[in-house]
Amino acid sequence: MVFFFLLPLWLLCVVAGTVLCWFKKSRLLSSYFFLCPTVGIVVAFVLSSLVLWAGPRMLGSADSWAKWALVTAYLLGTGLGGVIGGVVGFSAARRINRLLRWE
Repeated sequence: MVFFFLLPLWLLCVVAGTVLCWFKKSRLLSSYFFLCPTVGIVVAFVLSSLVLWAGPRMLGSADSWAKWALVTAYLLGTGLGGVIGGVVGFSAARRINRLLRWE
C-alpha cells in the first residue's frame, strides 16, 4: 500500500531526470534524478517484501502484538530500504558523473 504513493513520485523523478538529460547545463542532475529514486524504490520493495515473506514464517501463529510488530517492521523496512537505496543511487550517480566528466 505504501508503494501506491511512492510510484507516482518515482515516475515524476524519472521523467524529470529524462528531461534534464537533454539540457547540457543540467545533465549533472539528470543521473541523480534518475538513479536515486530508482535504486531507492527497488531496495525498499525488496526489503519490505523480504519482511512480509520472512516475518510470518518466523512468527508462526503468534499473538496480536506480533502482527503489529510485523506491520511496523514492514513500514520500517520500506523506509530503511528507501534510505539505503537512495544513498547507493547517489553514490552510483556520482561515479557515473565522474566517469562521463559531467562535473
